[in-house]
Amino acid sequence: MFNRLELSGLVLKAPIRKVSPSGISHCQFFLEHVSKQIEAGLERQSWCIIPVIVSGDNEHIHSIKKGSKIWVSGFISMHTKRNNIQQIVLHASEIKLID
Repeated sequence: MFNRLELSGLVLKAPIRKVSPSGISHCQFFLEHVSKQIEAGLERQSWCIIPVIVSGDNEHIHSIKKGSKIWVSGFISMHTKRNNIQQIVLHASEIKLID
């Protein structure tokens, strides 16, 4: 089973940083992606906003801030929010800051 997503974009809001009771660092933020893609031989605008979670030790986790341009790679999973609405979340295992 394959579950891998790569996306680049802009961090929309200041990330929320937490440490779990077991001592694992978590960083949550929203990533906005805008690009042009080719579909059926035609160019189209592609746009999305996706929540991202980074857990554990990552060299860039403390550098992420509102307005950062980043590339992330990881897997997607469904999360149920407090209001019982489900949403797809990208769990990033690799992050690179884009200049």
